Amino acid sequence: MSRGRSGLRWWPAVSGLAGLLGLAACASAYLHSQLAPHVSLSDHARIAVLPVTVALVKQGAESSLGNEIDPGAADVITRALYDTISQSTTFEIIDRNTVDQALTASAEPPATPLALQALAGSLSAEAILRGTVTRYREREGSHLSVSRPAAVGIELWLNSGQDGRLLWHGSYYETQQSLSEEVRTLPLYWKRGTRWLTAQELAQYAVTELVNAMPHGQSNAENVKAD
Repeated sequence: MSRGRSGLRWWPAVSGLAGLLGLAACASAYLHSQLAPHVSLSDHARIAVLPVTVALVKQGAESSLGNEIDPGAADVITRALYDTISQSTTFEIIDRNTVDQALTASAEPPATPLALQALAGSLSAEAILRGTVTRYREREGSHLSVSRPAAVGIELWLNSGQDGRLLWHGSYYETQQSLSEEVRTLPLYWKRGTRWLTAQELAQYAVTELVNAMPHGQSNAENVKAD
């Protein structure tokens, strides 16, 4: 662990990268994606993105997880989902105000296949994307050094608008680490550089990875990743 006398973590000088390049293939253990068998979703499907919620901590579970979700985290991730899906896919994303109005008018929360099917019907949506934030902790320090790095946990579920069944589930959990602490950060070093991210920056990266893992068109029906 790279710590100075003050207890800060510094990005180390990178040496011997050639010997580490072979480990890049086993890099991202942070993203998990599972696609239901025989899923087919049009690249231009009409998608409803529900507001991201804060994960509830079950009674008797460790309280530390619930305590590490900063205020406003759910809205940050919801906005990131709308922006990323709009900019990075060809899905037709339903306006957020329209989704909010449909949720207000809904007879029951979108927590069951039947409720999701009814909500999708009211929005003429082919699929519904739901999400929770399980962790969102801001870094303590700067982009050069931290006493505590940012941490983000996000889970997403994509359900069919036709019958409410689950089409895809994805999750991303990361507490940022330096290359000296975790060699699997090497591919992230190439993508994000040697700096400590804010929680919002880490959340945006997580959302981008998750959106890229979503089913896009029929060609993805055969690409099933198990956790």
